[in-house]
This record gives sequence, structure tokens and C-alpha cells, in this order.
Amino acid sequence: MVTITTPRPPLNLFEVVRAEIGVEWTTIYDVPDYLIPAEGPNPARSIGTAAIMTGVLITPTAEAAVRVSIRILALNNTSWLLLDRAFAPAGDVLSIGLDRQVLRAGERFQMKVEASETAIAHFSFILNQREDFTVIA
Repeated sequence: MVTITTPRPPLNLFEVVRAEIGVEWTTIYDVPDYLIPAEGPNPARSIGTAAIMTGVLITPTAEAAVRVSIRILALNNTSWLLLDRAFAPAGDVLSIGLDRQVLRAGERFQMKVEASETAIAHFSFILNQREDFTVIA
């Protein structure tokens, strides 16, 4: 897990990831932990969640359609399947909405395609880092 030290959490930070995906799970995004140092009366704190506010585009790299799967891999290696073998037509684009998907620091957003297929994931997104909080009733 990556830790980024910054004076304040990023709000509406634009990021771009373009990654080739194959038959093995490929990490498209690894959620960092943001450390905000102490300043004046404010104590140091860590922000360990990220809200992804957009989606991802998949384009096949060959002249054949592909089937795409997406999962979230947690720190304890538990995975949550978000999409299972969605069809991306040859010569076209598959758009997958991930609107407001919240991930914890260290979790990984991963993708793969079926045997002998390849594709490119275009993950151009707005990262909206949120602070963890506890609701007190």
C-alpha cells in the first residue's frame, strides 16, 4: 500500500490510467492512504478511503470481442466480483459505470479478460478522497 503525505485530502483529483488487461487479474488502481501531518491545533490523521466518481471504458485490442470481469481485492485477499464476463464487441467500446464506488486504502480495483483475449482499460476518473468517520447516535 502506498502512503501519500499531503496537507489536505484530494478532492476531485483527476487521474488517468490506461492499462492492458489479459487473462490474469491486472491491478488497474491500488487505493493509497493519505497522511495529513499535524498543523497547529489539528492532529495528524490518516484518510484511508477513496470514492471513485466515474466509470471505465474497455476496448478490445484484436479484431475479436472480449469478455471482461472486474473485482475489488481487499487487504485480506477477499475479492468481490463487480462484473462477470461482460461482452465488449470487436471494434467497439464497453462502458462500465462505477459511479461512487468507495474503496478502502490498500484495496485493489482489478480486471481480466477470458483466455487468448486482450483489451485496454481506459480508467479516467475523479478521485474524491473522504475521511473515515464514526456516527455517534
